Amino acid sequence: MISENIQRTILPNGIRILSEYVDSVYSVSLGFWIQAGSQDEEDNENGIAHLLEHMVFKGTHKRSAFAIAHEIESLGGIINAFTSRNVTCFNVQLLHENLAKGVEVLFDLILHGRLDPHELEKEKRVICEEIREIEDSPHDLIHDLFIQQLFPNQAIGRPIQGTVESVNAIQVSDLKRFLKHHYTTGRLVISAAGRVNHEQLVKLVEKYCQDMGNGTDYQEKDSCNTQSETQKIYPKPIMQSQVILGRRIFGQGDSRRFQLGLLNMILSGGMTSRLFHNIRERYGYVYEVYSFSDLFLKDGLFGVYAGSDKNRLEMVIDKIYNEMTVLHHKPIPVREYKKAKQQVKGGLVLAMENMNARMSNLAKTEIYEKQIITIAELLEIIDKISVEDLQELARYLFDRNAFIETIIQPIEP
Repeated sequence: MISENIQRTILPNGIRILSEYVDSVYSVSLGFWIQAGSQDEEDNENGIAHLLEHMVFKGTHKRSAFAIAHEIESLGGIINAFTSRNVTCFNVQLLHENLAKGVEVLFDLILHGRLDPHELEKEKRVICEEIREIEDSPHDLIHDLFIQQLFPNQAIGRPIQGTVESVNAIQVSDLKRFLKHHYTTGRLVISAAGRVNHEQLVKLVEKYCQDMGNGTDYQEKDSCNTQSETQKIYPKPIMQSQVILGRRIFGQGDSRRFQLGLLNMILSGGMTSRLFHNIRERYGYVYEVYSFSDLFLKDGLFGVYAGSDKNRLEMVIDKIYNEMTVLHHKPIPVREYKKAKQQVKGGLVLAMENMNARMSNLAKTEIYEKQIITIAELLEIIDKISVEDLQELARYLFDRNAFIETIIQPIEP
């Protein structure tokens, strides 16, 4: 069921357009979601999707880098972009009367980037500094190391930003080839939320998409079932041990993802969650500990992160595994189960008061579900999850034999 405020149009060239009208606001959030991310890179081009996202902001054949930002910011708007493993998203937030400008600027970005060689060399330096910043931030670095260990020797496991070596090897011809192959109509989802007229949006897209190449629908690469190393330890001259315990799980299309959201809430949803209360509050072993998941089209991952003094690391790891064992073997008390449901539902509803979140939700459900799931439908799905459903997921999820350990261990500088 689609809300009467949500509309969906598929153009003959394959572009999918979705909008949600919200009459209580005077703004619109608009996103161009291209189904091309780091997982679509070949072995010799790690970081190219992220680099291309940066490069289109360096100027088009019509606008300079300054003009791109100025045309949106001078209208009181915001323009931004990000790259993930499955998508690259370009987005603007504007007053609703400036929707046409937003559509035109975003199409100019993705279709008419100059990709100037001189600007490329400068932007490589910028991204290399970004990479070094991550290398110097153990909390960020360990997540990259964890997914590399979980998905070794394949695109899904490589860092989105690339490496210094791989980024420096990319040339303008590589960017143009990647853009031509991946920035096509069959891979483009356009979503908007706020005070937006769907018919106007469709007409604007039809007007400005003429130069976009046609292409086949997105097909995610299959990940390899390469055996992950059970434990990897990386020595670094830092003060605190970092650890992630985690495993591969199902992808975004699996209905258990809703139950996973509840389990994550029980494990680390606030100061009354099990990990926070039983490891930080009860023992004082950590400052930060939390569970997380990341789901792609076909694959996913689950993990628990903690930072601790190196002399207490083994105790922290044991305590984390103990929390998993308890969830594996003991049903969740009804009171805790109901509280987690209210937390998840409250988070969803509060997030949907933000137009950018609504816009993202539209695009993600289209990309991952191939259909629209409204907030009302999401709340209904959550209400139907039982304690038994969570127990069954916990028995699957917390199989210790499926877990790997990624550790950054302090050494003397």
